[in-house]
Amino acid sequence: MLRTRHLLRLVRDFSGFAVVNRAWWILPLMAVLALITVFIIVGQAAAPYTLYTVF
Repeated sequence: MLRTRHLLRLVRDFSGFAVVNRAWWILPLMAVLALITVFIIVGQAAAPYTLYTVF
């Protein structure tokens, strides 16, 4: 719960920075980094099952 609160605060701070400084390129960058993070987490969870079927 504490980690989620810090993550939401970080996203809110970056969004506020982007709005105030008109740095709109930060918002898509944050979305891409979040997607990459999700893909890495899901890929790590599925790796043992896919590797066992190969060997």
